[in-house]
This record gives sequence, C-alpha cells and structure tokens, in this order.
Amino acid sequence: HQPLSMSGIDRSFIDDLLSRIDIVDLISKNVDLKKHGTNFKGLCPFHSENTPSFNVSQSKQFYHCFGCGASGDAIKFLREYEGLSFLDAIEKLASIANVELPNFTSKGNQEYKKFLTVNEEVKNYFAYCLEKNEKANQYLTSRGFDREMIKQFEIGYASDSWDSLKNFLEKKSYGDLGIELGLLVNTNNKTYDRFRNRIIFPIKNSMGKVIAFGGRTLDKDEKAKYINSPESKLFHKSSELYGLHESSKNISKKNEVVIVEGYTDVISLHNKGINNSVASLGTAFTQLHLRKLKKYSNNIIFCFDGDQAGKSAAWKALENSLPEYTDDLSINFCFLGNGLDPDQAAREDPESLKQQLKSSIKLSDFMTGKLREALNLENTEDAARFVNQITPLIKKIPDGVFKKLMLNKIEKIVKLDQKYFYKESNNSRRKMDNEPKSEEVISINEKLILSLIMNYPEILDDYSDKIKNISDNKTLNDIIDLAKSFKTTSGYNLNRFLDTSDNIKNIYLNCLNKKMIEKNLDEALVTLKEIIETGTKKMKEKEYHQLLEKFTRGEYLTEVEQDILKNYKK
Repeated sequence: HQPLSMSGIDRSFIDDLLSRIDIVDLISKNVDLKKHGTNFKGLCPFHSENTPSFNVSQSKQFYHCFGCGASGDAIKFLREYEGLSFLDAIEKLASIANVELPNFTSKGNQEYKKFLTVNEEVKNYFAYCLEKNEKANQYLTSRGFDREMIKQFEIGYASDSWDSLKNFLEKKSYGDLGIELGLLVNTNNKTYDRFRNRIIFPIKNSMGKVIAFGGRTLDKDEKAKYINSPESKLFHKSSELYGLHESSKNISKKNEVVIVEGYTDVISLHNKGINNSVASLGTAFTQLHLRKLKKYSNNIIFCFDGDQAGKSAAWKALENSLPEYTDDLSINFCFLGNGLDPDQAAREDPESLKQQLKSSIKLSDFMTGKLREALNLENTEDAARFVNQITPLIKKIPDGVFKKLMLNKIEKIVKLDQKYFYKESNNSRRKMDNEPKSEEVISINEKLILSLIMNYPEILDDYSDKIKNISDNKTLNDIIDLAKSFKTTSGYNLNRFLDTSDNIKNIYLNCLNKKMIEKNLDEALVTLKEIIETGTKKMKEKEYHQLLEKFTRGEYLTEVEQDILKNYKK
C-alpha cells in the first residue's frame, strides 16, 4: 500500500508525475530564465525586484528565490503563481505530461470538487431562469448585451423569490453547501436566497471554474445595486478579477490589460472589441491583483469615471501598485469625460473610448500632478508639503531605474537635491545573502555528509546505517531518516525537503548551493568511506575513554566492556 499525500493521492503517483515534468520548461513560460552556471536565473515572480535572485535547478527540479525565500517544485509553483488548488495543479501537470489521473478520494478533494459542482449547477440554473424571464432579458437588451455576450460570460438571472434557489439546492441535497458558499443565507433559523431579482454574473478562476457570483439588482428601490458572494473556501475577492478567464488570451496577445470597475464595464468593452479588460470585485485594486495581472502583461491601463469617486479609486490603485512597480512595468490612467462610465462610453462612442485609452496619463505624471494641483511650488511652504507627501510614496517603490528617475523628477520639480529629502531606509539598503541561513550542523564532516547525501542520495541505500553509527547529531540522523522516506520507484525525491521545517529546508538548500568537489557517485563514495572510517575510529576512541573513566571510578564493567577496554588499539 502506497503512502497517501496530504491530498489523499498516492505519493508515488505525484513523484512519478513530477519526474515527467521539466520545471525549467514550465516556469520559463511565465518567467524569463537565463542559464547561470548549472542552474537558470530570472526575476522572481513572487516579489518585486529588478536584480534576478530567482534560481531554477533543472537537475534537482525545484526553484528557490534568495530574495524572498519562495521555493518548491512544479506543483508548488502552479499553486503559488497561478493561484491553483492542489487538485487543479495536479490536473494541469497531468495534462502537460499526458498522464491519466487516478481517482481522488481525500475528504478535502471531494469537498473542493463538490463546491465546484454546486456552483456549476447553480450557474446553469440561473441561465435557465434568465431564459424564462422577459423583464431580465429586456434589461440586458437595453444595456446592449446580445446573445453572444450573454453566452460568453454565461450571464443568468436570480428569480424575484425568497426560496427558488433554496428549493433547487435542497432537492439535490445541496442545502448545507449552498449556505457554506454564501448562495443561501441563514439567520434566525430561517434560510433564504442571497440573490433575488438580480442579473447574475458568474465569477471564474483562471481555469474557468465558477468560484462565486455577482448580482446586479433590477429593483430601483433596492439599496445595494451590486452584491457578491461572500468569501469562501473557493473565493478570495482581494486576489480575483472578473473577466480574467475570458480575457487572458487577448491580454497576452495585445500585451495590454484595461482595468475597469464593474461587470457591465467589462462586458460592454468586450462587446466593442476591447476584449482585454477585467474588473476588481467590489474592492480597491490590490497588490495581489497587480501581481496576478503581471503574469499576462506588463502594460496596464486603469480606466475610471472622470468624477471625484473615479479619481479617488484611481489614487488608491496607484498607492497599492507602487510596491509591485518594477522597471519593466508601465501603468497608465484613463479618466473619462462627459460624466460617462466605461460601460456607457463603450456603447455610445467606442472609437472615442479607444482613442482615450491610447492617450492615457502615465503613473509618474498622475502621481506628481495630483499632489501638486492645489499647490504653488514657487512658494517654499507648498514645495515642502509636496516633498513630504510624495516621499513616502517613492519609498514604496522597489529599488531600480524607475525609482531613481522618479527621484530625479522630484529634484527638478522642487529644484532641491534629493539628498536633502530622501534617505535610503535600512531595509532597502540591506542586501540579501546569497545563501539561505540554517542552523549550524556541528562538524565539517557532518556538513560534508549532508552535501553528499543531497547531491548523491543513492548512497543511502547501503550506507545510511553506517553513517548513523558514527553520528550522535539528531539533526543529521533525522535528515537521513527523512531522505530515506522520500525514496520512490524512480529514485529519491529530495525536493520534499522543501515542505519540511525551515531549519531542515535551509540545510537542504545550503547543501545544494555548495560547490561539490566530487563529480560523480564513485568519487562521492570514496569521500564517504573515508569519513566513515575516520568517524568509526573516533567513536571507538570515545567509547574507550568512557569505559576507562568508568573503570578508574571502580564501577562494574560487563564482559563485553572489559573486552573492548582490553583489546582497544590506538
């Protein structure tokens, strides 16, 4: 019987799947990697940097960033980079490797699949309700949404009823799941539909699976114009973007993404050929949103209403974008005139909207312009206020060319050398070590043994017990036991050390980072045998001295101990 992983999938299947994937090929589709010695190097996709510290090992099939500490195998990369669940990552790798998936039996996987099944059936139910409701269809027609758009975005309708969805879910025994997903609301022991008399917009993840719903009311007296599903095990709104699944290919093709505020904005823009647009889900645009979009394009345009609310939302987006702003990024802002929002602008004059998007304002100009618009910089007090307001924003930007040019721009605006208003913080000055820190392993020989094990794990087959016989170091012995448990039918999958404690993980990374003198297994065995021989002599010597002390204290010695004392040869 094969051991199960945390997901309930046979570990042997996962190890076999990983052995069929080239992690360099997988990562290089998203990160520009260049050969660097025996490894590959690039800018880390998990934190903003302008100097490459992200390393990918083809021989070891894992990645590690010496800047932020991110590390893992192909599964971990897909989970962290694409925001996939463990199950989705396995499915994607199996598709790449053309491997058939086994049945997933764990409780967690079954629950995850059940949630997606419920959402899929609810999506279809809302689509059915839309077909039957003339008023909802008239509304969509009035907004310029044709059948093609309704089909592409799988728009639906929630009936003007307190229990139509509740009855639908309960018939399928999905009532509890409906509450957990926020489709139903339970208060004072009463359960009712969350979405009532609303146009429904299914929200999808990057794989196209429905993870939540948004609803736009058709009732003029309803206070909440838009509502979303609440956060759930499937849905985390601060990192999800509406329309990303439908737009992702066009974003990559055009190498540009347009960010708007609402569902109808996205659909109207798509309808008029601006099919590279997405929207945040009723929240301010976050660093997580930007990190996700940078995977598709480095050219980003925020499109907002030209009113005060639009400018406030744009400023919030600017502030949240700064910590992720790297030298290869271009962020622009487009503010619409005549009181129009992107939805109305797309329907009334799409060509004018396209022109406005092309002539949008650069982030640097929006930042400086917004802060100085009510100031007279010829006035000393106003110039000081401008510097004091903009400096904290500049500090948020990762070190690089863009940050340096922004400081130069401020110098010219206020005619003041930056040394008087900008000092590097200790954090930005501090350089990351080129090696992960780890708890010291006591002796040089023990470090060497660990390096030999990590680079040539096959030596454990015949020598693990011999190594443990010469070691009283618990860390070393624990690592040997762990390494042996990572043996698979195709060899040792030592990348599983990346999922262990920080101390052991860092020892593993340190060992792989050391340059090995031994160029092959035979040379490694010669070195190991010398260490074992020396270690055995030291252990015997230690044992002899302990027995000698015991003897001189007049303590009782067994026959075996007497023989050891008598026959010991220095």
